[in-house]
Formats: sequence, C-alpha cells, structure tokens
Amino acid sequence: MASQLPNTTTTSEQIDFEDASSLISLSRDQRARIAEDTLNKIKAGWYCLHGGSRINLADDITFCKDNSVLYTEDDLQNTTKITLNVDETAITSSTTATCACAKTEVRHCTTLQAAQALVAEMGEDRVGVLNFASAKNPGGGFLRGSNAQEESLARSSSLYLALTQARLFNEYYGYNRRGKKGIYSHRMIYSPRVTIFKDDNGKLLPSPYHVGIVTVPAPNASVIQDADTIRNIMTERIKRLLYVFETSKHDSLVLGAFGCGVFRNSPLDVAVTFRQHLESEEFKNSFKRISFAVLDAEMYQVFKQVFAVNDLSDIQQEIAAISLDNVDHKQYSFKNGNKPYKKGGKRKQKQNSGFKEVQDKTGSNHSEQEGDGE
Repeated sequence: MASQLPNTTTTSEQIDFEDASSLISLSRDQRARIAEDTLNKIKAGWYCLHGGSRINLADDITFCKDNSVLYTEDDLQNTTKITLNVDETAITSSTTATCACAKTEVRHCTTLQAAQALVAEMGEDRVGVLNFASAKNPGGGFLRGSNAQEESLARSSSLYLALTQARLFNEYYGYNRRGKKGIYSHRMIYSPRVTIFKDDNGKLLPSPYHVGIVTVPAPNASVIQDADTIRNIMTERIKRLLYVFETSKHDSLVLGAFGCGVFRNSPLDVAVTFRQHLESEEFKNSFKRISFAVLDAEMYQVFKQVFAVNDLSDIQQEIAAISLDNVDHKQYSFKNGNKPYKKGGKRKQKQNSGFKEVQDKTGSNHSEQEGDGE
C-alpha cells in the first residue's frame, strides 16, 4: 500500500472489496421500479418493514424541505472566504502534509456505503454528502432507471422532494437550463437532514439515517473542451461547495470523483483540487473527517495516490502541461510510488515526464449517460 500522509486514515481494502462485491447488477427497469417505490414512500411519509414495523419519515421530510437553501453566485461571493475571481483561485504548490487538516481516507466503495459508515463513526448531524448533480433535472435520470452517483442518492433517500420544490426548482434548474452550456452556474442547494432509507440495491433499511446534502453540478469538460476554463471553474466550484458544508456545520464529508463520469473531468485534476483546498488556509481547520468514495477502480487509484504523496509540486507541474482538449479527455493515473509518468497521447511528450494514459472507464456507478450529473 502507498505511504500515507500523517493526516490520512485508511479503511481496510478488504472491507471495501466486500462492500463493492455486495452490489447487485440491476437492470434499468429494476432501477426505475426502485425509484418509483422510493417516490411513493416519501410522498406517503412512511414505510413498513417485512416484520410489520412502521418507520415514519414525514417529520424529517418536512424539515428537510422547509430548511433547504439555495445559494446563488452572489450569496457565496459575499462570504469572507469566497473573495477571489475565478482566474485568481489557483492555490500555490507549497501545500504539504504539515497543515492541521482533516483526517482523509479514499475508499473503493459507493457514496451510500461511505455515508453510512461515516454516520456510524461521527454521528449523523456532522456528516455532509456531495451530490454530483445534474444542472437541469432533479435526481438526474433516476426515475427512468439511469445509474450514476446522483441517481443512487435519489433512489435511496428523500432528496427528490427537497429538490423539486417550486421555490428552488426555478432558481436552480430553470436558471441552469438557460445558462451557458457545459459550464452551468455556481448555484447550489443545501438540504439538511436528508433521510436515507434504502441501500444501493434498493433494500429498505431497518433504521434510516440522515445526512446533509449539497447539490451542485460539475462543469461538463466534454462540452467545454478548454483545460484552463475547466480547471478555473472546478477550482472555484469546489471552494464554494466546501464553504457551504462548513457554514452548515458539517465537519465530516463524503466526497468523490466529482464530475469524472460522463462529464469527463480529469480525476487527477479533481483529486488535486480537493486536496489543495482542504489543506489551504481557508479550510485546513474546517473539517475533522473526509471520506472520498470512488467506485471506479482506476479513479480510486488516482485519488489514493494524490492523497498519499507527500508533496504536490511535482504533480502540479505535470497538470499545468496537460490540455484535456488535446488528449481526447483521457484520464490519468499513477505509476507505483509517488512519482507519476506519462506515455502516448496526441501531444509530443518528454520521456518519463508524467502520467500514464488510461481510457475513461465509468464503472458500474457511472454507467448511464442520461443522468447528466457526473
């Protein structure tokens, strides 16, 4: 296993393997039926277990809906931490393991598996979960049986009712539908105490648990196709979503390969950007625990290496040389050890200069294109 930073923690890879192995390969029709059942139960406000026990959901659903908040660009721009323009948000390469930032783990598991484990460890009021959201459709394509990270959250929880309120729908989904294609806006929705009452396979939980969820779209790199624009937007967006978690009093977060599915953002860029922000002056004391849930095997290796390497400066130099529009949006991972390498690609490369090229593999948690929210 790669060397770990002093501020990192590990979950047994055997446990993660067992968790991933527990996932059932569901058909689109099966997922659509699970979604319909979820919608019926959250509208009813309760469900029954096989033994006859009734689990009430109504009070928590009402609380979540009533207290969900839309953050506009101006709301976040006026905070003390969000003061930079997009072009000024690059963080210097001097961040190292010496800062007092959160204990971080990278897990090869689903968002729901990581969330349930973190709630058991830290308590549900402290846990916040990032929703890799569609900018245009609440829940992505979950009602049609699509399958990506947002769809798995929507199939398993009360989130959909919070997102479809008129007061939020028009100002978030309507606004993004009118916006510039692919970039979307920095608007995001915070929903407190979302009730999760099913697992990834659609099985009802005997005891629901609750998390705060931030719903925000990643930039669509496959549409934008300009590396500098993509990185600037992603850097600013991640900074803003971390602020929303912080101001909402969540110090234990479930994050992941945000925008690295059908939106084709580089998992290396995203992992490095998260680490830069988490170790920055703005956020190094904001969080206690961070769990990156990354189901795709190759993306998992990328995130694991980024959070194991002692110094980001070498990685950052290589990132500066990569143009996503010149490499057909291929993803990048690491050779064994802390130093990356690169070969192939359309651009002329220096020998031993950087990253290994790997084709984009979306995996079972990123298999459908209709979700719109990867």
